[in-house]
This record gives sequence, C-alpha cells and structure tokens, in this order.
Amino acid sequence: MAKRTNHVIVVGAGLGGLAGALHLRSAGYEVTIIERQPGPGGRFGALEIDGFRFDVGPGGAPALRDLSAVLGVVGERLDDWAEVQVLDPVCRAHYPDGATIDVFDDPHRTAEAIAAVCGRAEARAYLRWRRWGALAGLTDPRTRRLFGAAALFGYDPIGESRCVRGGGDALARIMASVCEKHGISMWYRMRVGKWKTERDRVVAVVTDGGESVPVDAVVLPRRTVGRGPSCLMLHLGAAGSYGRIARRNVHFGRAWRRSRHELLVRGELMRDPTIAVEDSGGGAYRVAVPVPDLRLAPMDWDGIAARAYAGEIVATLEARGYLDLGMSLSVSYVVTPAHWARQGMAYGIPFGDSSHTRRHPALANVVYSGSGLQGGRRAAHWIMGSLS
Repeated sequence: MAKRTNHVIVVGAGLGGLAGALHLRSAGYEVTIIERQPGPGGRFGALEIDGFRFDVGPGGAPALRDLSAVLGVVGERLDDWAEVQVLDPVCRAHYPDGATIDVFDDPHRTAEAIAAVCGRAEARAYLRWRRWGALAGLTDPRTRRLFGAAALFGYDPIGESRCVRGGGDALARIMASVCEKHGISMWYRMRVGKWKTERDRVVAVVTDGGESVPVDAVVLPRRTVGRGPSCLMLHLGAAGSYGRIARRNVHFGRAWRRSRHELLVRGELMRDPTIAVEDSGGGAYRVAVPVPDLRLAPMDWDGIAARAYAGEIVATLEARGYLDLGMSLSVSYVVTPAHWARQGMAYGIPFGDSSHTRRHPALANVVYSGSGLQGGRRAAHWIMGSLS
C-alpha cells in the first residue's frame, strides 16, 4: 500500500504563505492555502477606486532575484510569467535647495550624479560605500540622508532597479497562479475556525464553514513586531502630472535631524516631513510618510487627526513642487497605523521580520512563519524537517 502524501495547510496567501507553499510543493507535499480575503497578496494587495489602481502595501517589495529563486524551486522562470521593468533612474532625491540626485542601477552613473551636486570626493566615497558598506565614509548631508533613509521609513525607499509591471499586487497574483499550476489548492474567503488535536499535534483543521480537513502540519502567519516606525500611506488620484519627478522620489525636508528626533525618539509627527512619492502612472500617486508606531505614540488614527495630517502632507507636496495637487485630486484614500494594526501587524508597524519563524510552543507540527519570501522559505524548511 502506497504511503499517503503529507498534507500541509498554509494559512494566509500573502507573499510568505505563497512562498512557503511553493517550497513545500517542490518537496512533494500536498498543500492547501486558506485565505480569508477574496484573492492573494496580503499586505501587497491592490485597490481600484474610480479608475485609479493602487498598490496598498507599505513599500519594500521583494527583490526579483528572490522571487525568481522561489519560482525556480518548482521549475518556473519569472520571465515566463511577468513583464519586468528596469527603472532609469531607480529613484530621484529632491532637496530643499532645489538640487536633485538620481540613483541608477549602475553605481558609476549614480557617482556622476552625486559629483554634480556634492563634488568628486563624495562621489568616490559613495563608490567605496557601495563596495564596503561604510556609510560613515559619506560626509555630505545630502548623500547621508539619501542612503540612510531606510532607518526613517522602515524600508529602503530607493528600492530595486527591476520590478514587475503591475506592482506588488502583480507579484502575489503571479505566485498564486504558479501555485495553482502545480496543484496547490487555493481556498479564498475562508477562515480556520478551530483545529482538532491528538496529544501535541494538530490532526485536522475546521474551516468557518464547518468542513474538517485532515492535516499533517500547519503554517500560520506570525504576528511579528517589525522594525522601524510605522507609515501613513496616501493613495492619490489626480488630474495633474509633474515633469520633474521620476517613478520613485524622496523629498527631504530642511530639518532632518529634528524630524528624526520627533519621529524616532519623541514619538511625534514630523513637522517638516521627509516624504516618498511613487508615480504609478495615469495620475495615480502613492505617498509614504513615516509616522510613530502605536507603541511609541498610541494616537487615535481613526479620528479626524489622520485626515488633518494627510491634508498637511498634500500642502507640503504642493510647496515642494506638486502645484495645485490638492485641487486636482478626485481620489484620496488614507491608510494609517490603525489599519495596519487591524491587519494583525503589531503596533501598526507594516514592515515584518522574516527571521521571526517559530515553532508553536505546544503543538509539534505547527509553525509560525516570519514575513516575506524568506519567512515562508524558513517555515517550509522547518515543516520538511519535522515531517521527514
């Protein structure tokens, strides 16, 4: 009699859950993904309002080399599934004195852009930093702000030079399609209501519809505390266009040190904020503003304060060159730390940690997955080891 194939339930069709499912499937396991939403994506979903399409994730989509590696475990190539764009420039930094520095995929082109604004010595320091990772070698405050901005945002606002057309939501849809092709069952609009145990193991999960599903192991999303501050996201649909911006942009305020202190130490909103703007095309703009997390500053983001601060951000962008932005808006959708917290992100911090993969303290065949592709991979390998 043939041995039964082990069946693993993965709860959540975010990038981590999808990645874990593909790794498990590549090892021969039967896998079912249970997702409460109507489609995949988790934090990297999409939103359509009045003809504008927005990525609703907090930023920091995974590198395509990592996505290629995940697809590769089941023998798939990213180029067969997606149209890959190369951003040129990758990001444009805007400074209060009107100067701009473009960051390119080619570090020597970036060095030339730095030299034009900060001088040759700083350009050489940048190349040394790229090679050795010594940020202390940069002496100009403009380059130190640009390449140290990840600590302020919680993710690197410069981002990767290569991206999938369609944004973070497209990544999730691609991964879900690959899952389905390779026989992974996708159950949407469904929750795990409870589970049945024998001694220290889960033997079945029961959906909210009452269906009992035999199982050999379960992967759960971990409610992790991310690193860095939280983030206020403005999804803006506007009639205007702005020729001085790139696809990705970072706009720095004058009071950099004071703003960092307000945000990271005092737990206050930045009075002179640094803002990231992504031009998604067609008048759709995604605006990210670092704000304190709910542990440092338990603010009432469901009240009028969120809309008031969003209005201040729009006014700040107008002062920094987005002329008449407020008047041209037909869509303004704001995502706050309170939204992130309701999605299970501790203290409203939407930037998870892939290293937070942990075994359940009482159940030997249940593992909590850290976030992202690497968190899913780690969870899958833990399951493989426990069932081998």
